[in-house]
Amino acid sequence: MSEGLTVVEIGGYAAGYAGRLFVHAGADVTRLAVGDSSSCWDSQRWASQRATDLYLHAGKRLRDATVAAARELTAEADVVICEAPTADAIDDIGLTSLTPRVSVALTPYGLTGPRCNWQSTNHSLLACGGYTGIMGDPGRAPLSLPGHYLDFQTGTLAYTAALASLYGAGVGERTPASRNTTSVDIAKLDTLLGLTQFTSVLYHCAGEIRTRHGSDFHFVTPSDLFRCSDGWVYVNIVPAFWDAFTLWLERPELLVDERFADNDRRIANKKELHAIVASIVANQSTAELSERAATCRVPVGIYHSMDAVLANPHLASRNFWALDTTAKTQTSEPLRIPRLPFSIERSSDGTAARATPLERCDDGSSERAPLTGLRILDLTHVWAGPLGVRFLADLGADVVKVEAPASRGPQVFPSRPLGGWLGGSAGDEPWNNNAMFAKLARNRRGLSVDLKQAEGRSAFLQLVAAADVVIENFSARVMTELDLDFETLREANPNIVYVTMPGFGASGPLRDRVAFGPTVEVMSGLTAMMGYGPDEPRNTAMALPDPIGATHAAAAILSAVRQRDAASGAQRVEMSLHEGIVAFNGPWLIDAQLGPAPTSLGNAHPNMAPHGVYPAQGDDAWLALGCRDDVDWRGLCALLPELNAELTQQQRRATQDSIDASIAAWTNTLDKHAAVAVLQQHGVPAAAVNTMPDIVADPQVAARECFVTYERFDVPMPGNPIRMGGSAAAMRPCPRLGEHNAEVLRDWLGWDDDAIAACANALADKPPA
Repeated sequence: MSEGLTVVEIGGYAAGYAGRLFVHAGADVTRLAVGDSSSCWDSQRWASQRATDLYLHAGKRLRDATVAAARELTAEADVVICEAPTADAIDDIGLTSLTPRVSVALTPYGLTGPRCNWQSTNHSLLACGGYTGIMGDPGRAPLSLPGHYLDFQTGTLAYTAALASLYGAGVGERTPASRNTTSVDIAKLDTLLGLTQFTSVLYHCAGEIRTRHGSDFHFVTPSDLFRCSDGWVYVNIVPAFWDAFTLWLERPELLVDERFADNDRRIANKKELHAIVASIVANQSTAELSERAATCRVPVGIYHSMDAVLANPHLASRNFWALDTTAKTQTSEPLRIPRLPFSIERSSDGTAARATPLERCDDGSSERAPLTGLRILDLTHVWAGPLGVRFLADLGADVVKVEAPASRGPQVFPSRPLGGWLGGSAGDEPWNNNAMFAKLARNRRGLSVDLKQAEGRSAFLQLVAAADVVIENFSARVMTELDLDFETLREANPNIVYVTMPGFGASGPLRDRVAFGPTVEVMSGLTAMMGYGPDEPRNTAMALPDPIGATHAAAAILSAVRQRDAASGAQRVEMSLHEGIVAFNGPWLIDAQLGPAPTSLGNAHPNMAPHGVYPAQGDDAWLALGCRDDVDWRGLCALLPELNAELTQQQRRATQDSIDASIAAWTNTLDKHAAVAVLQQHGVPAAAVNTMPDIVADPQVAARECFVTYERFDVPMPGNPIRMGGSAAAMRPCPRLGEHNAEVLRDWLGWDDDAIAACANALADKPPA
């Protein structure tokens, strides 16, 4: 609950999404259009202006203001979120001279570093951050990610940073003596690097550069998009689901086929296996494939167009749509607008809200991480949950990673993890050497306890009584099976914040479906927009529902903690991976109701032209550029005099193929970095399509400390994109299995050695044999 907060929002779609989150939290949000700043963003819209405004700006006060008026209006706000196209543009607005409680600056490259004033679009940033290079088909141009994913992720982090800062400032009225402003710097490039899955650790730990494989996830097989009789189906068969998958195919004989005996052999024989899968599903309908997936419990997703998403009965059953009766659709029905991907339910029978102690750092200085004193029990696994908690751990929360002794056993951690091993090999303790786990689980303490044993369950419930937050991302039925559902946790702690992250939510007809990022993504409508055209859809190869779920989990936790501290009572937070990525497609979904449904444009853009990915000198070398307006276009024409500088945006759209050919003829003769340097000198938003070696060598990445190393691990890992105080925070390594068993029980519960020994059978520091 953020009622009573005054928030001022300036800028584009990232600031707009942060403001949307504040509106839903009950804050008074004013959106300022400062001078002619809105023109900077208009051309970068992926949907109509009406759809974008309905999605982002409902419930806000909208005002035009001069720079001087904006400074006056923002000076006394609680939170100011200011987005600008460069660091200099932030200075022009004068954000650093304002005195709100929290100011958050959002820029493409950050407020510091040698490229802080480079021109950019999301298209160029996605290329620079390594996303574009791994999307699309080998032998074809890489694919840029359409839509506002980067904007909305950056906006979610801005909201989280603001709430964390307010938590760190404590509760109470601001007095003249306490008018110090917490300043936050979030770069969109840093956001991209902080949200990568395994691209960076694969390079740093296994020495491999990730490449493009179409919709094939490449490291597990089969994991790809297959055409069926009336659409497409995505299968994502990690080793644990192979047996069930053969039943789903109705080909149990594949279980004894030596070509497919394990994941390594399935990868080696991928062509044959994919041909078998394709031939089986080709004559089957999406309905029968989906029904059989529910029966066999396999990770399978059915391709959804935007219209199919709007008609999805699961979303309707979960009351996902907010109905706007004032804006009529083509069919005169109320307009359906996606709600937030998380919900917060407050219990009314809690005790008085507990004031969390605000501790100082060990050196006695006044500097401390904003979430110091916030206690979180982390039961999450895989990617979305651990990444979401990592944002809060990086900001100072005391996070205890609660794991079953078998959670890092060989049946869970495969012989070759996706991101490789720390140090390049499994070593003597492979359960402590998984690079992906090390990346995601930093800044935590480790408690390995068997919750199925009476002693372990009792210890856990006592920890719940001492905690602020419990978070898990199991399937919808697991916590009930453990007899640790919300009611049980609330009995242990009437003020607990309980966060659950089931893939399709805790209710509805898809409640019990297996949910992995790629299979959820294909059901969101994004795959209908991603690809080489309407008839060539592609998944992103990034499992985007997971990082979307992660950022929103962090935002939801702090929202619920603020609500608990304001009104007391336990809070139940539900976060759905499926609804997260559907919500990110909100403007497109609104447009699909107001007019013709949007379709895939390949690397083109509905407003910017030219806009594409162009070949450079060398093997599989590319760069991305897009012209936002006539100024950018004239800058490009100064380099390529055969282009007509007088063409309007509409004329450029109509002749884009010939323009693309001229650009490609020029870029093909140049090194991609050299070409980008020349384009930037002429004010054209462009960036190289970077691989991991390019990113590691990038001076902006180095200057911003986008990668950090931990004690014990001399391996660069993505840092925290939320910057407070101008530099990256110190990082602690992930815990070894059960490393802090005794320490946590002493610190949180005050147990002595005898009490810990009495619980020893439920504790472990290695997986069972």
